[in-house]
Amino acid sequence: MTSPVRPSEDGPPGAQLERTMLSWRRTSVSFTAVALLLARLAAVEAPRPVALVAVAAVGLTWAAAIHLIRMRIVGLTRPVRRTLPLVVTLILLYSVTGTLLLVS
Repeated sequence: MTSPVRPSEDGPPGAQLERTMLSWRRTSVSFTAVALLLARLAAVEAPRPVALVAVAAVGLTWAAAIHLIRMRIVGLTRPVRRTLPLVVTLILLYSVTGTLLLVS
């Protein structure tokens, strides 16, 4: 899957680094669970054309989130930069998608 993360001299200590990596993995599991629930909600509740678009949007958002999380896990010894704001944006997209599916 991904290579083991080794702390750098100026990076966080090993235990903190491992906890951070595990928290990112929990985040990826949460993204997967939310994606499956949103896709199920779209397939069951939404009209067929809307359901197809919603499932495609959820799938693309999930793939982007997993990619960003993997990049963040590999780059744990580097500063955050742009991946964290992108993950937050994807979470907001999930929230909007879920709200739109519940309202429709």
